[in-house]
Amino acid sequence: MYVARFIAVVFMGIGILLFATISDRIGRRNLALFSTGFLGLWAFPMFWLVDTGNPVLIALAFSIGVFAWSAVYGPMGAFFSELFSTRVRYSGSSLSYALSGVLGAALAPLIAVRLLAATGASRSVSLYLLAMALVSFASILLLSETYRTDLSVTRPEERQIIAEGQGPATG
Repeated sequence: MYVARFIAVVFMGIGILLFATISDRIGRRNLALFSTGFLGLWAFPMFWLVDTGNPVLIALAFSIGVFAWSAVYGPMGAFFSELFSTRVRYSGSSLSYALSGVLGAALAPLIAVRLLAATGASRSVSLYLLAMALVSFASILLLSETYRTDLSVTRPEERQIIAEGQGPATG
């Protein structure tokens, strides 16, 4: 398992660099939608491969999964930052990243272990991953594409704060 994870991490590193670059051309939201859609579907074949117990197939399953996941993670820093206005950009992006880690990523392994213990079948974990991918897909679908947004322009909500004398004029 250690070697399989190591191999997968190599693919993740390559994927992060690749998809961060690609997101500057085709958009961050598009990549995130593709990735979450793919990962929802990949949840089943991934566990079929893991359930074989074959180390090569396990490494392949992990590698494909984290490579697809890197299509979200690679552009994430830019995507999160661009979602927020200049005035709250750092707070907004760091808070949303931290909360998603605590509420989503931190609980996922605990839930997966409970599901596997309760059902004895990896299919329950695959269904959980599919459900989380659908929630992620719907959430991303509600976000705006940001990769061609001019971040130097003052947004209307910022203009109101500036007009009320609560902050410096920028952009």
